[in-house]
Amino acid sequence: MELSVTMTKSRFILHYLLLNKYSYLVAIVCIFVVNYLQVEIPRYIQLAVDQLNQSSAASQVDLVENVKWVIGCSVLMVVVRILSRIYSLNPGRITEAALKNDVFHRLNRLPSTFHNQFASGKLISIINNDLNGIRLFYGVGFLQLFNILFALSLTPIWMWKISPELTLYSIVPIIIASIIFRIGFRKLRGLHTERLTRLQDVSEQLMNYLSGIDLIKNQQMGPWATREIDRVNQRLYECTIKIAKLQTFVMPILDYSNHLMKVLILGLGGYFLLQQKLTIGEITAFLSYSVLLALPLMHLGRIVTVYQMGMISIDSVQKILNQEIPETDQQHMSEERRTSLERSAIEVRNLSFSYPVEAGSADADQTEKPTGDHGEVLKNISFSIAAGEKVGVLGSIGSGKSTLVNCLNHHLDVDRGQIFWGGVDIADMSRQDWRSYVRTITQDPYLFSDTITENVRFGTHRSAGAIGERDVSHVLELSQLSDDILRFSDKEQTLVGEKGIMLSCGQKQRLSIARALLTPSDLIIMDNVLSAVDYETERTILKGVFSRIENQSLLVVSHRISALEYMDSILVLDKGEIIARGSHSELLQTSSYYRETWELQQHESETAA
Repeated sequence: MELSVTMTKSRFILHYLLLNKYSYLVAIVCIFVVNYLQVEIPRYIQLAVDQLNQSSAASQVDLVENVKWVIGCSVLMVVVRILSRIYSLNPGRITEAALKNDVFHRLNRLPSTFHNQFASGKLISIINNDLNGIRLFYGVGFLQLFNILFALSLTPIWMWKISPELTLYSIVPIIIASIIFRIGFRKLRGLHTERLTRLQDVSEQLMNYLSGIDLIKNQQMGPWATREIDRVNQRLYECTIKIAKLQTFVMPILDYSNHLMKVLILGLGGYFLLQQKLTIGEITAFLSYSVLLALPLMHLGRIVTVYQMGMISIDSVQKILNQEIPETDQQHMSEERRTSLERSAIEVRNLSFSYPVEAGSADADQTEKPTGDHGEVLKNISFSIAAGEKVGVLGSIGSGKSTLVNCLNHHLDVDRGQIFWGGVDIADMSRQDWRSYVRTITQDPYLFSDTITENVRFGTHRSAGAIGERDVSHVLELSQLSDDILRFSDKEQTLVGEKGIMLSCGQKQRLSIARALLTPSDLIIMDNVLSAVDYETERTILKGVFSRIENQSLLVVSHRISALEYMDSILVLDKGEIIARGSHSELLQTSSYYRETWELQQHESETAA
């Protein structure tokens, strides 16, 4: 299920309440029955105590009858209470699961501009800590809310029936405690908001340092990283201590008021007993009601904490769920339309791109942006790739290669009228539709902590049953990874570890190539994916790729000419502009930049050999 419109907090709460409406209705009935039985039991106890002073046979029969009612109501109350907990707590888990699905689905469809604003650590903290607060809100919060409502409405009525005057005196300490509690409640809400923010900061910091743990170890930056974590953690600690101190003062107020209420009941009740306004049984029942009143008062502190955490957590989750998905990403092509655009040509017309000043980017090309009037990373790039054509892009670091790739695969938002597929502007296509035609292989592939076979199969359009072991072995052989796998103890079933930690950089790149070759696509983009292999392996891999994708278009981006010399045409990119284009032999004759780069790399290759 997907939330398609922006929701206010009240609509959000109502939406997920209605998700378990029948369970909640049963829970409300059960909670009411439990509270009704709770106030009925002291009434039978009152009658039984008063009958102890009578010696007639009829009073003894009534005494036994009242005791039976007490036992029967108690047993029934236990059964109904179990049902009330089942039907009120389970919806919290169901809501948590539904919200995780909704949040993940929304995160998966939001563009890169959103993910540039929110660090992964903060998103993980929201999914873990904040959703846990929402689970308590829809589970324990719901249960205690109706427990308190029914207890604070039914119990005073039964107390009023016994003695209106004593009931009024008993409520005075509760009113005073409630005023103090309300003041503390306001301060606690702000502290709970700060605490969840601190948790997100800690999660973000840990994610950053764990991602760069190798660099921290190699550069002996352990003490610095420890100090930074201590600094962020200290803020969380200080905030948590403030909450604990305030709760230590505020929460017992309600408990103290209940003790004071019991003292008033015993003192005034004894006076009324001497005045013969009350019986011993009535005082006993009144004390029982004070105990029933104490439980919801003590739970009131807990429900306030749950309520605060729930409201704050909903605010955090809504930052994700209320993010608008681009309109074009919500419109998908029909199957006939998608099929008609297969094997089309891609055309780039005067493509220019600048990164927003306020939004940072992890793109490598930003480390050396070309200087221009508007800081453009790409300037009036124009070229086309026909169906089945093999095109290369040569450029040094900072020339705009990766930015060009991210524009072509629509990872970055481009203006209309710049990139076309079969005559259709990709800016008017949903990313899901566009990426059914294009597959990108990056130089830093992401591998899952699974077997080599499953990592190759990941993302295939065909069902897992349609892909045999022979298909997987074939693409592994084309990517020149078969010989390495033979040396592994479990062969293709070897676990690669988290992010492929068990593999070298070159092995991870070759595994990503095998993954892309397993199922066909109309255009494959290889973004400097052969940077970690030697020249001979590079040529062998490219020959295998050519044989596998004979009828598919290919764009190879590299700073090594050896990876491009067999392409149909090559684009030379420098400072965001195409300064030359042609085949390998043509560029050696016409481009001094290309020729000098070729001679330098040839010299390096001979020296290495």
